[in-house]
Amino acid sequence: MLGFFGVAAGGGRARGGAFVIAFTIMALSSIELSAAQTPGDAVAFLTDLSQRAKTQLNEPGLPQVEKERRFRVLLHQGFDIEAISRFILGRYWRRAKEPDRLDFIQVFEDSLVFRFLPVFGDYAEDALLFGKVRPFGNRADLFNVESELTRSQGPPLHLNWRVHKGSKGYRILDILAEGVSVAVTLRSEYGSVLKQNGGSVSALNETLRDKFTGL
Repeated sequence: MLGFFGVAAGGGRARGGAFVIAFTIMALSSIELSAAQTPGDAVAFLTDLSQRAKTQLNEPGLPQVEKERRFRVLLHQGFDIEAISRFILGRYWRRAKEPDRLDFIQVFEDSLVFRFLPVFGDYAEDALLFGKVRPFGNRADLFNVESELTRSQGPPLHLNWRVHKGSKGYRILDILAEGVSVAVTLRSEYGSVLKQNGGSVSALNETLRDKFTGL
């Protein structure tokens, strides 16, 4: 239960580590563009986001409260938190009351901050090489961006970025680490908690808040 954020056993621990890398490299990797490809606007978006994150979150002497504030801003600039929240909750989103939906979005964001902000700095020597960019399915507004993360420790990690272009520009909807989807994994893990609580989004919110945010 909640292995993605908690302590997973066996293969779950390794998979969880890949997810940590997938999020944190946005702020810490040395970004390169593949000379064999024409990356396009989707890669330009990812590159700009990572460069801004690296600059803003690694400023010497930056107070923790300001680092957290900047991290939250970058999350909203880079990820479609509401769309990811809707996908994670699935049918439970449709059944939930509006206050519980809004609360989940906030608690989910808090969980991301709680889980990922402390691990920044662990992957500073890693390099991300972007490759092919393709439309995803038949959607003209959804793209799959391939990449390979060359790590100072361990073998290269293959990452795919699902990027959507909407009215606010590009936003990340999902990251696949070695073919495993972060969003699908969260949907499965949170779904287990929801089933144990009769589908109550309010109960899930309290579980997340008690476990991760300390609020």
